[in-house]
Amino acid sequence: MTYRDILVQVNEAPAARPRAVAAADLARRSGGMVTGVFLRSDFLHDMMATEALAYMSPPDIEALLKSHAKAVETAAEAARELFESAAAEAGVASSWLTVDGDSDTALVACARRVDLVVLPPRVTVTMARWRYGAGDLAMATGGPVLVVGDEGCAPDFGRRVLVAWNGSRESARALRDAWPLLIAAEKVDVVIVSPKGDGGPDGLLQRHLERHGCKANIILDRSQDDAASEVLRRQAAALNSDLLVMGLFGRPRLAELVLGGVSREMIETPPIPLLLSH
Repeated sequence: MTYRDILVQVNEAPAARPRAVAAADLARRSGGMVTGVFLRSDFLHDMMATEALAYMSPPDIEALLKSHAKAVETAAEAARELFESAAAEAGVASSWLTVDGDSDTALVACARRVDLVVLPPRVTVTMARWRYGAGDLAMATGGPVLVVGDEGCAPDFGRRVLVAWNGSRESARALRDAWPLLIAAEKVDVVIVSPKGDGGPDGLLQRHLERHGCKANIILDRSQDDAASEVLRRQAAALNSDLLVMGLFGRPRLAELVLGGVSREMIETPPIPLLLSH
């Protein structure tokens, strides 16, 4: 498996460039291509929610809509230039999409048709009130999501990978989805958080990694007082990791899934880029 088809959400903000650079870099490594996606918003939907249009004359409404459309067009062009510059610098093929951002439906549909999606911790829609959490989107995509904070990624990130493992379905899925990066990494550490002191070295997991050419160092962390998220942050810093692979956990609530506490804490303020999978 390789990440041959990568999608990255981009807007006009400077913080979008590190995401575009990371996505283009991964496409370069795999000989694939990268697609940038811009989320547009229908101003009318947002205005109707506040009933502001009811107090405006038709000419004023038309002028307002035209002004908004022009501003969104300008932002989209700035985002496209930012994205295409990153792709050109990496020397990779690229394409561009503009989709409806008034719900996450179009973005999720695009994400289900690629190998990897690159997102910020919270996706914002230009000139709109909509915000979509990367964790919620990752729960819906059915594939791996790379979460990149404003600080971006280290050059050639993925050389020192930390894998969070607890033997669950989610952590196993994340491990499989991370193979393109794991097999190319210089160093792979696997941390098992076990505050109760149970568990031990996982020989079967060790052999599985070695069969893929990964000589991983498995760490059993028995910290008693720290939350799992704090253990992962501490281990990532101590090991100088530049990528954290972790399963995305949800718990049932009525008919929906919501993020578990560790997942949400890590995504909201990622210490390093996160490769997530559910």
